[in-house]
Amino acid sequence: MACIAEREFLLIRHIVIGMVLLLVGCGEEIDEWKNAPVAPIKPGTSVKLRVVHATNPRLPRFSPDHLRIVLASAQLAVWKHYGTFVEFTEVEETGVDKLFAIIPPSIREARVQSIYDFKTGSGDARMLADGINRTLTERNTKLKDALAFAAPYLPDAHAADLASLSDALAAAMLERLVQWRQVAAIDGAPVLDASPYNEWVYWDTLGYGNLQYDLVLTNQLIASAEYYGVDIHSAIRGGVSVGTTSYSRNSRYGSFVFMTTFPFLDNSALTMKLREGEQYSEEYAAELAGAYLAHEIGHLLFQFGHPFGQKSCVMNPAGMLRFREWYEQIDVAGCPIGSRPEMKAGAIPPSYNLTWVRKLNEQASKR
Repeated sequence: MACIAEREFLLIRHIVIGMVLLLVGCGEEIDEWKNAPVAPIKPGTSVKLRVVHATNPRLPRFSPDHLRIVLASAQLAVWKHYGTFVEFTEVEETGVDKLFAIIPPSIREARVQSIYDFKTGSGDARMLADGINRTLTERNTKLKDALAFAAPYLPDAHAADLASLSDALAAAMLERLVQWRQVAAIDGAPVLDASPYNEWVYWDTLGYGNLQYDLVLTNQLIASAEYYGVDIHSAIRGGVSVGTTSYSRNSRYGSFVFMTTFPFLDNSALTMKLREGEQYSEEYAAELAGAYLAHEIGHLLFQFGHPFGQKSCVMNPAGMLRFREWYEQIDVAGCPIGSRPEMKAGAIPPSYNLTWVRKLNEQASKR
């Protein structure tokens, strides 16, 4: 019986290998995802991060002086919460359009299928919910912690498992994303226009191009829906991402940060509602943005996760856009490094598509 089982196993193995070879022979490749072989730094290490400010002239932006406040606030928070001194380069300026131009065309084309097209209404809501569930599961999100974080912002927060919670998050995400389409830019046209600059998927892909920065600050509103990578805090805001840490082939840390300052500066009715009615002075907005940048730097340097619902943790995301509330509750004494699984270095290492990188390297070698 054992011999028969072994023969059956070998037969199935040969069939599978044959199918893979057939697919490759027909021009199809199976994407291979890997964790970047970059270890988190040790607390106390001094680092220098390269910074660029990518702007959209249609949207409010920080002045150079206030950008310096952002970085000074981040520097203080990184020292306070991680015991690490971070230095920043002079902030370079570029346009969002120029930044997007570095995305390799082949990677951009591959990523299009990951976008839930809410602008034309052709997205698949079932796939969206399944993608959220997959992300939460892969990140070992605990249902209890997820509910503690999301419950105040969901109509039905009595999910029995991550799958049903993901259904509720997807529904809330799409409902609130429609509201973001009503927000106007400085020129009176919708903030979410026909351009692709709001799409998180493309920002998440910048690191496959010739990106020469560790931190990308932007005034662009990043609000969208996609079939992968959606986390709880983004979903409940209507697909709004304040910041993300993503793979970068040109960074010594294996990743880079992109963060939008739009939610700190915009005073539209919807943003004000998600900020619980608060309007910040430009100086205080810069201070809050800097502290929140330290949250992303925690992902970048230490590969920390999200301790959802643990309000003293700097790595706990802000609920909705309540940055003042988040800022006033974080306390290093209540959430030191290593105190929770998500606060251990290497909890969420950056991942990348090895197939895409191989293709890019092959193309580069032929030039």
